[in-house]
Amino acid sequence: MTLLEAVQSLALLELAAVSWIHIDLRDEQTLAVFMIALQLPFVDPALPEELRTGPVRMWPDQKRILVNDILVEDQIMELHRTRLLGNLVWFYMAPSEGQSAGLWIIRTHAGTREERLAWMRMVIDMEGWSRLG
Repeated sequence: MTLLEAVQSLALLELAAVSWIHIDLRDEQTLAVFMIALQLPFVDPALPEELRTGPVRMWPDQKRILVNDILVEDQIMELHRTRLLGNLVWFYMAPSEGQSAGLWIIRTHAGTREERLAWMRMVIDMEGWSRLG
């Protein structure tokens, strides 16, 4: 599975709310962790009960194992070109002493401050909080 395929495997609601991606290069696995910027419970009474009730909590991170021979940075650039997650900004954190591998960190919807704010407003609208008051 490539990074693009991993993104495409997310549920539509999750895809719309991906805020950050961490790609952890560990041992012989490449783990992509998608941080979803949704706070539960949602406000909309038309949604299923499990999304409208319970304590305040964040949507669970989604994880995918990437298995391919393509360089991670090339996969990130491919995802960036699709604009599925808006403009991406990414960097690599080299491993610190005692670690065997580094970490790629990707911020979504990050081309401009305006892009990020528009995306954040859209996420808040999905949660239903903007309709209160």
